[in-house]
Amino acid sequence: MVRMKLKIYLVSVLSLLTLMGVTQEAAAEDVVVATVDGRPIHLSDLSFVEEEIYAMIGNVTPQQKGQILLGYAIDRDLAVAAATKAGVSEQDPEVMARMELYRDKAVQEVYISRLLSARVSEEAMREAYARDFTSRPAVEEVRARHILVKDEETAKTLATKAKAGADFTQLAKDNSIGPSKDSGGDLGYFTADQMVPSFSTAAFNLEPGDVSEPVQSQFGWHVIKLEDKRTQPIPSYDEVAAEIAEDLFTQAQQEIYQGWRGQAKIEMVTPEE
Repeated sequence: MVRMKLKIYLVSVLSLLTLMGVTQEAAAEDVVVATVDGRPIHLSDLSFVEEEIYAMIGNVTPQQKGQILLGYAIDRDLAVAAATKAGVSEQDPEVMARMELYRDKAVQEVYISRLLSARVSEEAMREAYARDFTSRPAVEEVRARHILVKDEETAKTLATKAKAGADFTQLAKDNSIGPSKDSGGDLGYFTADQMVPSFSTAAFNLEPGDVSEPVQSQFGWHVIKLEDKRTQPIPSYDEVAAEIAEDLFTQAQQEIYQGWRGQAKIEMVTPEE
């Protein structure tokens, strides 16, 4: 990932900085987020750590991610200080060999970052937001609860009870075999294409408060109660800015490399056996 891209990832680090009392304005000035024996660790250092270990972090909260990045940066500082004290420097043959390998990578990333910075501007992101979000057709979605059972007779009995006024949430908790049992069968909001056809058809033909007749799917028999219908809300620009930037970066990077490949003479050499 290139440097410009990493600016987006720093949103997660800002959660940690908030706990430290650091404002976003201060973060923009590359603040010091920690010191180790007087040596500063800056916010920009964490962005480089993010680049290096991004794939290893996994699905964690922003606060946890910030702590992981800062911990990694602190450990590196301690290791470098200990290595220097032990006499391992930039002139060490093994260090020099690795630095030679990393040099091309650094040159590549800096140059690509500059090219992408010019292409993925705020204006380009706003245009993508208007094209992909605000101008897209309205999408209907519903919120429903359901009770999943194995046989039709049980489903009919539960549907009758629900239509007679029994608490649907409690019926689901007591009888459903589906994973939403503990939440009273609540499936949240979903669009028609997110459920199997028989279930979606039944759910979208109900009105809020209605309970369906038993509906069969490959999972069993469902009794559905519709909670709400609405047009899917359009996310704000801030909510999808990182997603838009990711898409634009990926597209621009592909175009850059494809352009270079198209102008270069590339020959694949098969090693002799």
